[in-house]
Amino acid sequence: MKNVKFLFLGFALVVGLLVGCSSIEDETKEALTAVEETFKGKPTETNNTNGNISFYLPSTMKIDEKDENNVIVTKSGQTFILFVNPNEAKNSKVMYEAIDAKKFSVDKTFTDKERFGYVKVFELEEDIYLVSVGIGGVKMTTEAKVSEISESATEMMKVVSSVKY
Repeated sequence: MKNVKFLFLGFALVVGLLVGCSSIEDETKEALTAVEETFKGKPTETNNTNGNISFYLPSTMKIDEKDENNVIVTKSGQTFILFVNPNEAKNSKVMYEAIDAKKFSVDKTFTDKERFGYVKVFELEEDIYLVSVGIGGVKMTTEAKVSEISESATEMMKVVSSVKY
């Protein structure tokens, strides 16, 4: 009976470790689904402004700095940069095409009648990824660990899709 308990405990530990470790493939697949759903959904009501720009910011994010076209925010030590180019339309591909890397882990676009959206992810260094999400002339970027990619990308799409200028 004692051996069965140890066997069960060992099995539970291995399963727990496997479930707790997310691979880049699993995390980016989850991120793509969530970002696309957010893109297609109704934009969240704005609750912040920066000059002529209004946008939604989750309560978990804090504004650190603002200038004419950028808002730098943090969440639990993670930095996010929101960039708005009011000269670009919501269907512009300029910001998307400006993000360059040799190899992307994710390079996915979304469109509807009026907007062009995207999510791009590429590895900066081992286990650290640059995550960029945008719609037209609005882009939000952060650096994230593998386990943070999906949550970060989804929150960023909520912010980006809410921007009004």
